[in-house]
Amino acid sequence: MHSVNDTLARRNMRFAITSACWGQILIVIAKDSSIIIILASMIGAGDSVAVFTTAITDAATCLLLLLFAALSNRVGLKQQTMGAHVIMALSFVFVALAPWLGPAAAPTLLLALLVFAIAQSGYMAAWFPMLDEIVPAGERALFFGRLRVAWQLIAAGFVLLSGWFLGRHATVGRLQLIIAAAAVVSLGRLVYIARIQLPDRPPQTGRIVPAVLESLRNRTLTGFSIYLFFLYLAANGTIPVVFVFGRNYLHLPDNIIVILSAVVMVGLLLGFLAGGRVVHHLGAKRVLVSVHIGFALLNLALLALHAGNPQAALVLGLILGLYGALFACASIAVTSELMALALPQHKAVSLAFGLSLYTAGMAGSRLLASFLLGTGLLAEQWTWGTRILSRYHSLFLLAAAGVVGCMLLLIMVPGMVRYKE
Repeated sequence: MHSVNDTLARRNMRFAITSACWGQILIVIAKDSSIIIILASMIGAGDSVAVFTTAITDAATCLLLLLFAALSNRVGLKQQTMGAHVIMALSFVFVALAPWLGPAAAPTLLLALLVFAIAQSGYMAAWFPMLDEIVPAGERALFFGRLRVAWQLIAAGFVLLSGWFLGRHATVGRLQLIIAAAAVVSLGRLVYIARIQLPDRPPQTGRIVPAVLESLRNRTLTGFSIYLFFLYLAANGTIPVVFVFGRNYLHLPDNIIVILSAVVMVGLLLGFLAGGRVVHHLGAKRVLVSVHIGFALLNLALLALHAGNPQAALVLGLILGLYGALFACASIAVTSELMALALPQHKAVSLAFGLSLYTAGMAGSRLLASFLLGTGLLAEQWTWGTRILSRYHSLFLLAAAGVVGCMLLLIMVPGMVRYKE
């Protein structure tokens, strides 16, 4: 028989997973689908702006997470999570309205996504400490696997339906309907977060600077966080660049681009399905070494794709699906490890410190790709032996080299936790 505490823990975990199924669609559309990229292109933004839109959320998170972590200690974890999500949903309504604003369409889109990103920072700063309070330590890897399988399945289904709804050539009106529908559906998250019962705890009113300094003195946490920054700086820009590459270089139809983003989500789903158990039994370090090798090989495989290749969409789908699966396994390892390394006395701030560097790398990767595409620093065409390659291929090659190079930083993380018990 389960004790009362066990029953409450399982109930809380079930509500957390259900809330994510409702609400995570917004985050997936903002960061990992091609829907915003296509909308940005259709209202007159170029390649660099289209990729930049996928970086805004991570950029805001890395800058603001520590401040929101301190705020969550005062206003409460549930209250901050729910309030932040309401703002996220409202900002997506303005994303949907942006194309009606003529010359102000692109600035409005960017401003709405910036508000979304700021609100998401507030949400994340409270969400992970809340999970830390309701998920038993020995079940973290398995829980995050189940959590991400569930919401990824729902999000992938939503994006697949969106690709079918858009048709071969997207229209602005249909994109607006998809984005507005996602905003409305996501409000279901509030119902289930409200039902989570957190343990009583005294308010934490300590100042943020001493807590951050204490986190910095935790060498294992700091080393792991620095390593994450460089890993994701190298690897995280590939997926949005692939969407732009497929649309503008391979000349794939818009509905195929959206379906490819759903393929990424299916890969993520499969990775989350297996990743919890893999991390639980092998530990984070072995998983991350395997992820390094996979990221490098898949970026190199993208060098073989060229316009006019009739199999390009199939090959691109295979590469993106595998990339998503590796990304999912890595994310479970990262989240479980950060929770294990965070200081108990400053849990929210310690987690925010690690997540800030993690998201700084993710944002930096996409911002760097946006900068390189927008400034013309990369040659439009260049040759490698008999192959003619593009600026997109240059980015894939740089990503592969960066992923291999930052494997050396694994020595900064001497004691990553094994989860097998």
